[in-house]
Amino acid sequence: MWWVSKGTITIRLYFKCPCCSGSQYRTSQFDVSVNNPHGARCIFCKSVMTAQIS
Repeated sequence: MWWVSKGTITIRLYFKCPCCSGSQYRTSQFDVSVNNPHGARCIFCKSVMTAQIS
């Protein structure tokens, strides 16, 4: 979903774990890679989160 506020476009991302379907994550600058540009990892199974636009 796109939100426009005073000329600024905001995109809301929803992170979901492909392994355990969890939605709780942590971010780290050390986890940033080509496959994980946001550096988000699941707190339960430590797999890379997938981003979806909500």
